[in-house]
Amino acid sequence: MTKKIFLTLIILFSAVLFAEDGFSLYIKKDYSGAYNAFYRNLAGDWNDPLYSYNLGVTSEALGRKGEALYFYLQSLQNAPDFPEAKNNLEIVISELGVTVPKVLTTPVFALDWLLILFFVSLYAFALLIVMICFKSDWRLKIMLLPVFLVMCVSASLYYMNYNGNFKENWAVAVKSEVLRSGPDSSLGEIGKVKEGEIMTIVSSSGQWYKIKSFQDNVEGWVELGSIRAVKRGAL
Repeated sequence: MTKKIFLTLIILFSAVLFAEDGFSLYIKKDYSGAYNAFYRNLAGDWNDPLYSYNLGVTSEALGRKGEALYFYLQSLQNAPDFPEAKNNLEIVISELGVTVPKVLTTPVFALDWLLILFFVSLYAFALLIVMICFKSDWRLKIMLLPVFLVMCVSASLYYMNYNGNFKENWAVAVKSEVLRSGPDSSLGEIGKVKEGEIMTIVSSSGQWYKIKSFQDNVEGWVELGSIRAVKRGAL
């Protein structure tokens, strides 16, 4: 019994040791094998932009452009300046004829003018407090109020903008799909979503999701297998 267990462990160890990685499988044009290998790696770390990018390239090789678009977008969530992912995304967008919202290609934690204004006002407020401690001047005290207001308003607006980004659950149609009036395949068709189309998820019911198309604002229900949600927040 012990010998049998030992032999089983040796076989399993050898399988892991000599297993081909996604790159070697891709070079051999075993795109399905490469896709599965890259996906196993990605499942262990969704914040790795390289595996998302590799899955995008492999999906293109398999003819699944909608899925490729999704993975390039996912790669840019964690590496906004990844040039290859940007270039490939633009090519796939052009080929599919879809529109991608700017919010999905802009870092969530970008230093925009609101955040810059907040830090400047915070610095000015702290400086005025220090100056008042050494010199009690009524003019310095009057200056505190507008600086404090600017600091509060800029912080509030930035938070609202930041929070708004995460309230929208974005997704990509990885294949063309019928849009139905409710969460059931027997219900009537109200339209179609095409491969690579960007949408927001409104609600869900079991394996069905109510979505709203970014391009034409049409709402309807699709099955879970036809869309993939974009994971945000790690930028």
